Amino acid sequence: MKRAIGLIVALCTVCGYGQRTATTTLMVQVRPEAYVVPSQIPLHFRVSADGASDVTVQTANITAWVRALPGQAIRIVARPAAGFPFSWSGSATRATQGAQSASCTSGTSDGTAPAELVSGWSRSGILTCTVTFFLTDARALDPGLYAANVDLAITQ
Repeated sequence: MKRAIGLIVALCTVCGYGQRTATTTLMVQVRPEAYVVPSQIPLHFRVSADGASDVTVQTANITAWVRALPGQAIRIVARPAAGFPFSWSGSATRATQGAQSASCTSGTSDGTAPAELVSGWSRSGILTCTVTFFLTDARALDPGLYAANVDLAITQ
């Protein structure tokens, strides 16, 4: 008798837990993301009256990490608040994944227009550039201190 009651309880339990179906959908959304360190470079140059103690060169390391959507052009843009002309020369010191196709650029700025510090970058990765800034035509400037910040931003 105990055995029959146990069988009935087992059957009722199975009946109570009937077969169920469900559908689960997993959606992964990858959004572009980027940062650059430092986000600002303070430039400090000095022009002396006789040229003996000029400081017209300054170097900075810039590292950018980017997760991009396919086909996007990745740019590191320097926006000077200088007002004095400068030039720069960049070289890659580290590049991973998609940043291996990127080049650190060289160029000249009038001190007001944005400067593009990177070219040829279109896939996610990490890039470090050593950028040397030069005070352009220092001998044509009045003696004194020339200081300004250059803001860095990544655009995609």
